[in-house]
Amino acid sequence: MDDWKLPWDGGCLCGGIRFRISAPPLLTTACHCTGCQKLSASAYSLTIAVPTDGFAVTQGEPVVGGLHGPHRQLYCP
Repeated sequence: MDDWKLPWDGGCLCGGIRFRISAPPLLTTACHCTGCQKLSASAYSLTIAVPTDGFAVTQGEPVVGGLHGPHRQLYCP
């Protein structure tokens, strides 16, 4: 897919964190592992990976909730 219509703006439901994605995803995935089920409180977790220079927090300061090598899970405070 070449027409991503970037940038994308998003954030958490409480409004404390806002972010912007300005580069196309490297990959998208739906994971059904037990860890992702617990993380999302659902049957699966949807994830996209974007290049570091294509992601920016534009409001607030997210909290790092998990750190496993180069992978981070960010949460609103």
